[in-house]
Amino acid sequence: MPDAAAVPPNTGAAAFLRSDGQHDLLVQEEPLLLWIHGQQLMTMRTPGRDEDLGLGFLLGEGIVRHTAEVLHITLQKGDPKAQQVDELRITLAGTPDAAMRGRLARTHEIRSSCGVCGLTDPQQILEGTPPLLPGVPKLERSMVATLVETLRQHQPLFAQTGGSHGALLAAADGSVLGHGEDVGRHNALDKAIGMASRAGHDLSHAIAVLSGRAGYDLVVKCLRVRVPVIIAVSAPSSLSFELCSAAGATLIGFARKNQFTNYCDSGRMRG
Repeated sequence: MPDAAAVPPNTGAAAFLRSDGQHDLLVQEEPLLLWIHGQQLMTMRTPGRDEDLGLGFLLGEGIVRHTAEVLHITLQKGDPKAQQVDELRITLAGTPDAAMRGRLARTHEIRSSCGVCGLTDPQQILEGTPPLLPGVPKLERSMVATLVETLRQHQPLFAQTGGSHGALLAAADGSVLGHGEDVGRHNALDKAIGMASRAGHDLSHAIAVLSGRAGYDLVVKCLRVRVPVIIAVSAPSSLSFELCSAAGATLIGFARKNQFTNYCDSGRMRG
């Protein structure tokens, strides 16, 4: 049974007593109901920084283009005893256009298959995505390992539980713009995007670092907020490669301590 006293509150981890009598820390996974312009969306996430998650989701899915389009984000805590889940209510400045409403309608649950059903052409998937700035930022090869290590330093939940994903947004000099950690890899990136955007950072010169593979769903989120460089600790997918090639993005996979694979460069790597 849980031993809540064993773990500080709001850490994203909970202590459980295993069958062998030992305590173990497990990453929390709880539902969150989002209300966005009258549309309900449900996701499972690790509680904490839900406002960042909501804003990052809106930006990464292309529902809004700028933070100014979001008037209010309000978290209403649920009551587990009454079987009430946490709710995140988001008020937009204006009514979403037809394309945005279509994305919301398709995204009845936040999951990796959302928004691209039936689409195979990278240009179709990228339709409406703002163009990237060519050739910037310039990234030193030695900085790749530094950024991966920086990501690890911002993954305390993973160090505790081994059960979370992480995402980092950084500048070319290594300074951190935003970071996120969550049981869901999409949520981790949304939290990083939301944090960086709330701080007013220009993501058109940013670098994204992902703790796992670079699936197309994460790549599209990055491209929609104009992040031009994507580094993944694991492999990219074929569609991710095609999307980055079509958008002129830089895509790096298998980023380890002293090596990585450069799949798409677009003139940004040096050294």
